[in-house]
Amino acid sequence: EEAAAAAEKEAKAKKPASTKEAKKQEELERVKERAKQIDFKVIGQASSTELKEEVKKGATTLEVANAADFEEQGSASIQDGKGTTRISWTGKDGNALTGVTGVTRVFAASATLRAQDDLQVIKGIGPFIEEKLNALGITTYRQIANMTAKLEDEVNEAIEFFPGRVKRDQWVAQAKILLGEDAKLDEKALKQAEELERIAQKAEKIDFATLGVASASEKDDLKAIKGIGPFIEEKLNALGIFTFEQVSKMTPEIEEEVNVAIEFFPGRVKRDEWAKQAKTMHEDKA
Repeated sequence: EEAAAAAEKEAKAKKPASTKEAKKQEELERVKERAKQIDFKVIGQASSTELKEEVKKGATTLEVANAADFEEQGSASIQDGKGTTRISWTGKDGNALTGVTGVTRVFAASATLRAQDDLQVIKGIGPFIEEKLNALGITTYRQIANMTAKLEDEVNEAIEFFPGRVKRDQWVAQAKILLGEDAKLDEKALKQAEELERIAQKAEKIDFATLGVASASEKDDLKAIKGIGPFIEEKLNALGIFTFEQVSKMTPEIEEEVNVAIEFFPGRVKRDEWAKQAKTMHEDKA
């Protein structure tokens, strides 16, 4: 019986993970389809070329079809039918990138090499947001630095991000600074971005096997719950909690986990009866 119970518990733990991964892939596909709505004439396309010959695991030199548009040093992704690997290089010799690191497997000739900066250096961009931007076709600091106010809004909507976050987190200014250009930053806004990134990293501590998995496209207005303001809602979203149904399923233990994760005043989630309020709101939606 103990073995059966353990197996059931393990199966329950695995199911949300696969569901979460499925929702993630669906979200990335939706984002990818919106690329045609983005004005790449303004932000530019990331430099790309093809490998000229097969590359072995651990290779330190890459022969490419055309290295002219690539910087003397930088980072990029190599992509083929099996997936993507990020590499970096420290020099160029004609159409060869030298001082290469990061080649973790064999890539055949004709695999695509595309310039790709580490967008997670920009405060407010976490791993999944970077994946969404890449799916949209945005992979470099230069593309982000070229965004107009209109494009900030369009990208924000395309990646299903919290309204106004791209602008508020000052992605454009941060990207310009990373490129060595002059730009001013609002430090208070940056601290908020850092806080949300920190909270997003705590998602693995939350029992989503009980809460269930949701995505931004299913988002409810959690601010309707008394005790949840705009920034607390953003924190919950950063954690992966988007719906009344998820909040309604919080057990006392999960209430405490969430309270700690969003760095809220001790006991507030339980005291404000978020789960009870959310249950009523979820039932009203049905």
